[in-house]
Amino acid sequence: MAIIPSVLGISPGDHGCGRTLTWLLQGSVDGGLQAVVLREPHLSKPAYVELARRISPLMGRGLILHASHDAAIDIAEASGWGLHLPSNADIPQARSRVRGWLGVSCHSAEEIAEAEQAGADYATISPVFTPLSKPSDIRPALERDGLIQTIAGIDIPVFALGGITNDTASSLVNTDIHGVASMGFLFPPEADADVCATHASALCMIMKRRDG
Repeated sequence: MAIIPSVLGISPGDHGCGRTLTWLLQGSVDGGLQAVVLREPHLSKPAYVELARRISPLMGRGLILHASHDAAIDIAEASGWGLHLPSNADIPQARSRVRGWLGVSCHSAEEIAEAEQAGADYATISPVFTPLSKPSDIRPALERDGLIQTIAGIDIPVFALGGITNDTASSLVNTDIHGVASMGFLFPPEADADVCATHASALCMIMKRRDG
């Protein structure tokens, strides 16, 4: 399986609630985004499938369903799209059903190691910085040094999640992180497709400096 891109978008969960995700994603893709976790648990199964089908031509193998939707694993199994799991999920069971990228939300080095051993393709680690989309989150942020310690010796691709902006992403360029994941910066409130394109381009350029 190909290496997952170094910028991972997470949809804001408000499709059909005043914003249209397909339009925002078109902007993000124009800015260079190649992978997104479709986190829209409020949608009915038919609406979720329809949204995924509309997004699929934009994202290709970079379309990953979020397990917060009750039907996500069934849809992922039937479609070949990826799946993103919470840290307490049955990873081996999901791995046996999912052909696309399988990711896991992690919050410690132990959880990342468990995800790797269970067959996940990547993990997110959070919160690295204070989350933009969850300002009330009281969990202590890892910050750069804590992140470096947490991912030491880990082989699975790990994405830094929480509080990702131009500045915080730039501070991670010289670490062993695979990439960054973002909801609040890539899809901020009131943003249009142009804003999403600008923010996606910024993160992709920062991660490209790291790759170089």
